[in-house]
Amino acid sequence: MTMRGFVTALAILLAAAAVFTAGRNAWSQSGVHGDGHAQGHDVYRQWSPPNNPGTSCCNAEKPDGTGDCRPTRAFVGDDGLWHAWNGIMWLVVPPSRVLPPNFAGDGRSHLCEKLQFIFCFSPGEIRG
Repeated sequence: MTMRGFVTALAILLAAAAVFTAGRNAWSQSGVHGDGHAQGHDVYRQWSPPNNPGTSCCNAEKPDGTGDCRPTRAFVGDDGLWHAWNGIMWLVVPPSRVLPPNFAGDGRSHLCEKLQFIFCFSPGEIRG
């Protein structure tokens, strides 16, 4: 490999690493259990399911990032229901578990879920 080829390959590798790192920051939207929880823990602790205001959406005992709530990706399906990514699969969100849009105040969707049971879901800012 020539020096020029090596420099080009190195530049491509560094650019790819930068993109990957930016996408996996602490507030990423991977939907993976615990990913981004610690940063929103104080916000999540205040959330209650719309149909059960006496309970919490969040496992308040886990401020270390392993709690049930985290940022995620979501969309409204052809069925008119929200679908949220839990890091493994798309889950259909029961309407009784949907909080107001942008409830976390950061523009992103958030899911409180464990073992495919959804405690709460807040859609991000609604875009056209």
